[in-house]
Amino acid sequence: MKSIVIYYSETGNTEKVAHAIASGLGAELKRVEEVKPQDISGYDLICLGTPVYGFSPSKIVKKFIAAMPNLPGKRSATFCTVHAVGSGRTLRIMKEAVEAKGMSFIGGFYCKGVSRLVGNFGPRIFNKGRPDEEDLKRAEEFGRGLLLFKVCTSKILQVRG
Repeated sequence: MKSIVIYYSETGNTEKVAHAIASGLGAELKRVEEVKPQDISGYDLICLGTPVYGFSPSKIVKKFIAAMPNLPGKRSATFCTVHAVGSGRTLRIMKEAVEAKGMSFIGGFYCKGVSRLVGNFGPRIFNKGRPDEEDLKRAEEFGRGLLLFKVCTSKILQVRG
């Protein structure tokens, strides 16, 4: 079964997590800007990643999902990196969007990422050093879990088919 991890990253946080998930899954890895939505129909598992912006996926990832063809019978997983809050809502929005394309949602992952806010108090750095080694280890384990799910499901389908 063929898998791909597609992600958007501005600061590098989501990119690090995408690499870890792809490594655990043994999947191709592409930035969202490198992939045309119509070209993903050849994959059995499509994993999508985004940073959280305003309690939501990034605009480029939302546009990518909206442009994807209907993909019944395909599986999807999602992941995000977050400053503090909004990961649950972001993953739910992505889950609903891929399910609307006919895909089966099999899991989501999130972790904190380093972020910089500028306000009346001046620039501040939050979550320094994140995603850290432990976050990336958990991301890789998430990828391995997706692989295990994919293998077990394909064996079940082969027995029934």
